[in-house]
Amino acid sequence: MSDKDSKLNCVGCDTGLSFSEGEKLLVNGQLVELSGLEELMEQVRRMKLAQRKQVADELLAMAKARNEIPPEAERQYRDALMDEYDRRYLSIM
Repeated sequence: MSDKDSKLNCVGCDTGLSFSEGEKLLVNGQLVELSGLEELMEQVRRMKLAQRKQVADELLAMAKARNEIPPEAERQYRDALMDEYDRRYLSIM
């Protein structure tokens, strides 16, 4: 797969890449574009899951359904998604 076809693109380097859709997420010190981030965050919030593990698992599953996430990076993406979820919603819960 070429970089052009990838849904995940490095933002931290000066490659001149433009982002037409999606949002950026800090994963393991690198900003990456994650398609549908805003929507999946809101969908999981509306589920009102009781346990953090359930929230994290659902966030990762939804992100994987829309984006190519390397298996070896799943834990980093899961952690980054939970950090973003907490940043957005923890103060209003």
